[in-house]
Amino acid sequence: MRKDSEKYVIIEGAAIKSVFGRFEKATIIQQYPIRKEQGMKKNTQLLPLIAVIVFSISLVFSYSSATWAAGPSKDTSAVLKGGGGAVGGIGFMVMTGMSKVVKDEYKRMDFTVVPGGWVGNLPRTNSGEMDLASTTVAMCALASAQKEPFKKPLPNVRSLYSTQDKLHYFAIVRKDLPVDTLKELFTKKPAVKLCTINKGTTTEMMWRNVFESQGSSWEDVEKWGGKMNFVAWGDAVNLVKDGHADGILAVGASSIGWAMDLTNSREMKILKWDDTMLDMLKKQFGFDKGVIPGKTYPGIDEDVVCPADQGEIIVNAKVPDDVVTAILTALADNADKYSGFHSSLANFKAEGMAKSLLLPLHPAALEFYKSRGIATP
Repeated sequence: MRKDSEKYVIIEGAAIKSVFGRFEKATIIQQYPIRKEQGMKKNTQLLPLIAVIVFSISLVFSYSSATWAAGPSKDTSAVLKGGGGAVGGIGFMVMTGMSKVVKDEYKRMDFTVVPGGWVGNLPRTNSGEMDLASTTVAMCALASAQKEPFKKPLPNVRSLYSTQDKLHYFAIVRKDLPVDTLKELFTKKPAVKLCTINKGTTTEMMWRNVFESQGSSWEDVEKWGGKMNFVAWGDAVNLVKDGHADGILAVGASSIGWAMDLTNSREMKILKWDDTMLDMLKKQFGFDKGVIPGKTYPGIDEDVVCPADQGEIIVNAKVPDDVVTAILTALADNADKYSGFHSSLANFKAEGMAKSLLLPLHPAALEFYKSRGIATP
């Protein structure tokens, strides 16, 4: 309200029109004459109009708040390609579960989950070949630092949410192997025959980084009189069972089927990590500390502390805001359903969806987490 000359008071207020809570500039609504002998304080004609304006503004704010609380429209539509890992693997199942949960809430959103890999999914999402994909915090750390295998920036990749799973890196070996820690493995340099997954995979690359951080390499294992075998997990188990290998450099959840099979047929142990190595992996790759509880596997009774990576879902920066918000709304509102889809998602909770994400968040994801009071990096 402002005084405009001695004759009139001009009322200006917010217009009642609103688009998603944004107000248009108001215009003069009405002019009221002022009687000099009464003055402003006695001009009670203004009170009803002021009440109408205040009430109308409150209605607009209430509408805007209700619209936001309700989330994106159920008519939100999209056709999306999601990159998983190998068919049946953790990355593939995590993406498949996500697509089912979102589809149940938003019928016009369609997903195709295709095979991929934790390394390759990053450049494929950057190029737009994939709209969103599974990877890990460690891979995002390497991509952010432009370290091997990511030698170029990936400007179109954004963080979406954390799957909150734990992917433990552990070395499981014959119980009679004359070392009990990974540090001893590098200092004693025994003639050991080891297995890990095929070259070029995330697992092989991370274990190679561990060896290199200790001044060793795959070639050095052979110089010690041992051998490296790059094979599928099932083949690695058979090599150990048949006495052609001494252990496996692995990654996975705290309980893995092939490791259970192996420990049920052979006496095995898990090599311990020292704090220096754990701290190094935290600094370089963003690894947390995880624990494989004692008695998870037959004959291994003590808890084993391991470096633990975790899953991260990434998204192309050009995916529309309403689509991103719909995905996150469906997952947050149905966290129990999503966590029951696969054992690796058992710890998934809405409040942890932005935990430990290393790449910049998609703008719509950042706004969503702020609106829900979910902590962001």
